[in-house]
Amino acid sequence: MVIEGFVADIQTVTADGSAFARVGIGSLAIWSLDVLTALAVFAAFGYTLTPSLVAVGFFAVSVGNLAKVLPLTPGGVGLYEGAFTIIVAPLTPVGVTAALSIAIVDHAVKNAVTILGGVVSMAWLNVSLTTAVEESRSASDVQPEIND
Repeated sequence: MVIEGFVADIQTVTADGSAFARVGIGSLAIWSLDVLTALAVFAAFGYTLTPSLVAVGFFAVSVGNLAKVLPLTPGGVGLYEGAFTIIVAPLTPVGVTAALSIAIVDHAVKNAVTILGGVVSMAWLNVSLTTAVEESRSASDVQPEIND
């Protein structure tokens, strides 16, 4: 049921050119902010943002985000940091300890922004988290009918 809804949403967006462009531009903007945040953390740790460090940082954020897709830890904590460190440490002059520290700070900043943004969005849209959780539970309690 969830997969069908997801596929239907994708079909809706891809069928409408302007919606596809909005989603694409929005995704690119979010991804860019994600990379810029990591680069700001590199700079805060005193590293000069050379073209190679920027490229590796972009790659590390991308791989780190893909690693979080695996449902192995809550919020991808540890997976992002591990993937980020495995990419940054051997490809840059940043040592393993510094790369891990940068990844931890980077991920913490992004999670804080996500939580804060969620709270602000809930208040702005007048959405109750407890109501959403209750409705989610009641929706999952409904058994689908099987038609023979």
